[in-house]
Amino acid sequence: MKLTPFPRGIVVIGFAFGSLAVGVNAAEVRKRDERPVIVESRPAVVAAAAAKFGPKAALEFAGGYRGEVYTANTLYCYPDAVGVPFGDCENILPMSATLWTPKQIRADFERRMAALPAGERKKGIIVMLKTERCAPKSLRACTVATAALEKRATPLAAEFLIYGMLLKPRDNDTPAGSLKIETGLDAWKNDAAGEYDFKQGPGATLAFLSPVDGTQIAHTDASKLRLTEREFAKAQGETPVLHAKLKEVLAKLGGG
Repeated sequence: MKLTPFPRGIVVIGFAFGSLAVGVNAAEVRKRDERPVIVESRPAVVAAAAAKFGPKAALEFAGGYRGEVYTANTLYCYPDAVGVPFGDCENILPMSATLWTPKQIRADFERRMAALPAGERKKGIIVMLKTERCAPKSLRACTVATAALEKRATPLAAEFLIYGMLLKPRDNDTPAGSLKIETGLDAWKNDAAGEYDFKQGPGATLAFLSPVDGTQIAHTDASKLRLTEREFAKAQGETPVLHAKLKEVLAKLGGG
């Protein structure tokens, strides 16, 4: 390496492997060389992931969404009791007028998975419908179900691509989807309620679809999964019934 005289404080370094010469300020070189190099260790990465997901993260997340309205002995608190908006979720995709039928969801799933490395692809699909009517009350089954899936209270939740839809409360909607209470741009939600057999009362409805053909292979709700505020808090965010259900579905899909 050859040093060429230059104005004070400047050196030009000539590299033997080519004619490229780079002029740099010597003091700046020393300053950069003295900067500490920070390498994040594997334990630090694991700890960060543990803080973002898991029972504790799910419990804390649910606690941050309690709605704005509460009137004793009154159920009609929608739309102020919004619970967890899907727009605040990273791992639950909001459904829309062009993304709600099993065919549309399967096609979207296929497109998203094709863009990922094989090892990162999901194995199943969850469609969640909820009203969040009980967001500021004691049951809070819609809020808890959302938090449990969004924050992966069970690690098996990471094996599914999750789609979510918020509905108006549908009392006496028998058969499901028969009440045309959603209007205008939201009219499609009436049909979605029927497609996934949404029932008002037991909390969020969860329908499991096959990625192969979009058929529904399982159906349950938050109450059956024991995803209520009282049980969620008592178990400190653990969700054993949800875990068992996801394991059962993965087995049906050949991935469990």
